[in-house]
Amino acid sequence: MERAAFVREFGKAKASHEMLVFFCECEITYSGRAEAFLPKGDRLVVVKQDGVLLIHQPVNGNPINYLKAGGELTLEENDHHLSLHGRYTPNKEFIDVEIFKVYGAMRRPLEDGQKQTLSGNEADMSDHIRDHPELIGKDFKPVSREEHTKVGFVDVFGHDGKGNLVVIECKRYTAGLAAVSQLHRYVEKIRQLKGTKNVKGVMASPKIAPNALEMLKGYGYEWKHVHPPMRHERHERKQKSLGEF
Repeated sequence: MERAAFVREFGKAKASHEMLVFFCECEITYSGRAEAFLPKGDRLVVVKQDGVLLIHQPVNGNPINYLKAGGELTLEENDHHLSLHGRYTPNKEFIDVEIFKVYGAMRRPLEDGQKQTLSGNEADMSDHIRDHPELIGKDFKPVSREEHTKVGFVDVFGHDGKGNLVVIECKRYTAGLAAVSQLHRYVEKIRQLKGTKNVKGVMASPKIAPNALEMLKGYGYEWKHVHPPMRHERHERKQKSLGEF
């Protein structure tokens, strides 16, 4: 791509607050959280509409360099190359990108005001247990979710057929020692608030660490193997592929 054409595209993108994406050969000097220098190589550079600067190498997902929104970007023409200067003065961060070749560039205004919805978190697990109490036990009856106590919120609160109150702590990943300690605090607080010792503790998670399971059993609590619901999955993971028929 001709240098003059890229300079025009950069100027138009900046003036119109458009996203600019370009491929180039460059070297990078960074000063701020640390000092870094990246020798000459081919990179993908993204300038977002809010001024965020991202520089990617051909592999890996994370940018090798970036600058936050609110910084100042300027493009300077030199005798044999271009210099893209980035400045984020609140954190005293500076990026200088020396551009020797531009292979291609594209600019475009993008419209997207949506927020991503997540599934499979602890709140989804609580809802799932409330809707499917048999995951905890045949006689388990959920009463509430996010039961407030002075030490936090109990994920699921209920009772069983033997007259015990049941406190359930949900973890979407492997439950560890900290999770068991948290459950124990909740159980003790419910015992104190309700004035009864008949309170059971249950840890619901896909996995539990061996030392956490030992600690759990030491308190007399139970572990239930519960996976967080994945409502956004495109297909059931156990579903056969075409090649398996």
